[in-house]
Amino acid sequence: MTERRKVAGILQDLSVLYELSLSAGQSIDLDENCAAFLRTLMARKSLDFTSVWIRERFITGADSDTELIQVYANPSFRAPMLTISEDHPLVKRAEEQSLFSLAHGQPGFEELVTELGIDRGSFAVFRLGEIGILKLYSIARRDPFAPVELSKLRSVVDKFTVSLEGCLDHARVRVAELRRRELERQMLHAQKLESLGLLAGGVAHDFNNLLTAIIGSAELARLELHGHAAADLLENVITAASRAAELSAQLLAYSGGAPLMSGPVNLNEVIEEMLRLTTVSVSKLARVTSRLDPELPPVEGDVGQLRQVVMNLLTNASEALDGKAGDVVVRTGVADVSRAELGEYHLGEDRTADRYVFVDVEDTGCGMDSATQQRIFDPFFTTKFTGRGLGLAALLGIVRGHGGAIRVRSLVGNGSQVRVLLPRSMRTLPPTEPLARPSVDRTEEGVALVVDDESAVRTVLTQILRQMGFQVLSAADGRDAVRVFEEHSDEIDIVFLDLTMPELSGEEAFERMLDVDPDACVVVCSGYSEAKAHARFTERKPCAFLEKPFRIMDVTRLVSDTLARRRR
Repeated sequence: MTERRKVAGILQDLSVLYELSLSAGQSIDLDENCAAFLRTLMARKSLDFTSVWIRERFITGADSDTELIQVYANPSFRAPMLTISEDHPLVKRAEEQSLFSLAHGQPGFEELVTELGIDRGSFAVFRLGEIGILKLYSIARRDPFAPVELSKLRSVVDKFTVSLEGCLDHARVRVAELRRRELERQMLHAQKLESLGLLAGGVAHDFNNLLTAIIGSAELARLELHGHAAADLLENVITAASRAAELSAQLLAYSGGAPLMSGPVNLNEVIEEMLRLTTVSVSKLARVTSRLDPELPPVEGDVGQLRQVVMNLLTNASEALDGKAGDVVVRTGVADVSRAELGEYHLGEDRTADRYVFVDVEDTGCGMDSATQQRIFDPFFTTKFTGRGLGLAALLGIVRGHGGAIRVRSLVGNGSQVRVLLPRSMRTLPPTEPLARPSVDRTEEGVALVVDDESAVRTVLTQILRQMGFQVLSAADGRDAVRVFEEHSDEIDIVFLDLTMPELSGEEAFERMLDVDPDACVVVCSGYSEAKAHARFTERKPCAFLEKPFRIMDVTRLVSDTLARRRR
């Protein structure tokens, strides 16, 4: 009978070990693998608690270990400690003994406790190779686990250890794959931005040529119609075209072709101006109100880009109403923003807790779900009409470029609120001066050469120079310009040279002109920024730069200053 019992016990042990062996490694997911093995072990060995602790380098990829992380506990409510240090007695004891057991009342038992409600029972601890520790607990046992019992479990625990290593390897591969995909996404994002930047720069350059003709023609016509009723209409054309020129400057800045022109800006004035200018684009059903802080300090930034930010916010809020009646409210003020609060914002890396000027644009529109909110700053993502402003991706770029941040709060059916934070300016606002009307006095004489492949630009610049007193020669491309200059180099006092032309580029024409006359006064005229234009010249530099679109006063001032310097 005793022999039969012994055989039955052996068979039962083998059955348990076999079942445990089958339960280990059932999943490559770490949590699922632990659950499958340890639930079986708890059931077969009448255990009340189990936990698995893994060294941090196997989870985070850190170069060294300072602690072990609890990756599984059952029941979890008993395990408030999620990490233990390498110096913890449990870890040190497991390093000395690959498996051991202690019962309540034995020396060292209390030091092993990391759970709640442990005031009796017995622990069994297995070292899981190099990766960590397995901890078992039974509340009913008064004595330690028997060495023979621990020895029998050792083989299945070893198999469990191997399965854990596989899970951790899989997790590392998965993390590496996710990182690779994220890098690919970022690279694709950068390529899209680069393509968009090149497109924006090209569009802005051509747009500036058109605006040069519009602004110049309108100013010349207004001079002829001084006192006429049509002069006010021409003033509206000039104002609108000047705003379009600022938009073009934003495109150039977005493409890296123009620097920010930073200075103190009255944000309230920008908002009031944009509220007037967007009355056409904002839905007629939108009730737009403003609550602007009269004591608002100035912000530091580029006024043109800040206009674009406000215009985008107003347009997006109007479109969110989806053709229905609703409210759009614009607020400004000053807020102390903590580091914790900055966590809600899309911001640059160097933003810190501080007092910021804010502008809120709130609507009662359709709102956005969380998935949409995660994508609204993607460069090619839109939920509404296309072609209005630069979109939220460019808006975020502008705000970050100003040292600011953006927060979006939205609920489906409850509208949205966008808050933009901007740093306060340490400078005071300059005094407001009335805009001077352009005038052209016959203060100069001599010969000017105008070179531009756009006939409208040539016509405008030619008329301005003639009214100043110049005789004007013109050329439509670089090759023709060099020919005219060679024929009249002794007569020509100043050359206005476009950079982007057919036949012969502006740089090549410039070099050939200076080969003919090294002292020639050549003014480069371009729709690109001065910095980008000057970068195209290496050793010999132009004597001045005229940025398109230009005003009459820009031309008269530049000519007077440039020729005055050369006469000294």
